[in-house]
Amino acid sequence: MRILVCAAYVPYPPMGGGRADIWRRIEALVRLGHSVMLLHQYDTVGSMAPGASDFDEMDRVLASRYSYPIKRGGLRTVRQLLGMVRLPWHAAKAVPSGDDREAAHEAIRRFEPELVWLDGPWPGEIARRTAERFGVPLVYRSHNVEHQYLGRQAAVSPSLRNRIAWRLASVGVKRYETRLMREADLVADISLADLEYWRSRGIRSLSWLPPLPELALAPRPAETVPSDILFVGGLSLPNNVTGVRWLIREVLPLLHRVRPELTLTVVGSSPKGALRAELENHPAVRSHFDVPSVNPYLFGARVLVNPVSVGSGVQLKMLDMLMTDAPIVTRSQGVRGLPDDFAALCEVTDTAEGFAESMLARLEDPAVDLAERGRVRQRFEVTAVGDCLARVTGEGQSGG
Repeated sequence: MRILVCAAYVPYPPMGGGRADIWRRIEALVRLGHSVMLLHQYDTVGSMAPGASDFDEMDRVLASRYSYPIKRGGLRTVRQLLGMVRLPWHAAKAVPSGDDREAAHEAIRRFEPELVWLDGPWPGEIARRTAERFGVPLVYRSHNVEHQYLGRQAAVSPSLRNRIAWRLASVGVKRYETRLMREADLVADISLADLEYWRSRGIRSLSWLPPLPELALAPRPAETVPSDILFVGGLSLPNNVTGVRWLIREVLPLLHRVRPELTLTVVGSSPKGALRAELENHPAVRSHFDVPSVNPYLFGARVLVNPVSVGSGVQLKMLDMLMTDAPIVTRSQGVRGLPDDFAALCEVTDTAEGFAESMLARLEDPAVDLAERGRVRQRFEVTAVGDCLARVTGEGQSGG
């Protein structure tokens, strides 16, 4: 089957939960025998800007690709603000304009998609119009209850400017994502909890599709980086920033009362100046930024932790942790939207005292039930993507 995937940003390299979820699913679709075209926008500046080698690596997997740069400037901003009567900010930003619009339409025409896969709401306009034009099914991948997610990020943002930006981005989102879900032939929701939220609001074409951990597609690393306690997360997101600061400021002092020699390793992407300085200057923190793969760190840790307390959807870092043999300590947000048998494999606690006690206990006794962990891992394999497609097409797991 020829599948057009519409994404709001470049998913390669697959660093960070959102990018990894998109790229790993593309790899799974190709492994199942489908041809995939990727349509996406991308930044031309900053740490998220792709290089020529990134495009080359994507093209090794993709059958076709159309990439267009994010346009900025005063006139573009005014148009987006005026367009918010109809489209949310990020959805308006994702609409290609001018030459990009014509070139994107021509690339899609040549590819002749048999199914459109919309990853998140922002590229919704081109995805829904393409599905209608070609008379093919539309699958909507819901990563979050987006309007709630944006509001929560605004609430924990450290600066007034960021809070305003997050609030502006949330205008009109609830109405827009609900419309996309009602139009889609299937909503593939990342989270069991979010799925129930949308079902209670009348969305019927729902299916749970968890993200794929990298180890569902790649072997375990031959070499590892040892650590006592490990946190992994995108360090530009307010919820991760708040979580790691809580871990350093509230939990680590409690831990050091008993075990002053223990260190915390933080592996993350794109930390801002103040956070970067705080991490690099803390005597008990070992920081590694923008690494090509987190797997050597995950498999070298004695205890894996997730201190994040705010979010929506599913935190992909939890599934990556599941693929290791190390104990996992998390706040309750970390297991939200995941099956109960997954949560049973983790130490779940929301207080600083409980978190410190759980980490100490698992450092002393790191044994985990590997048989049960192996059984739960089977929920997060490539075949889940094929099963999801079969609900729309009525075909088997491989498309040919």
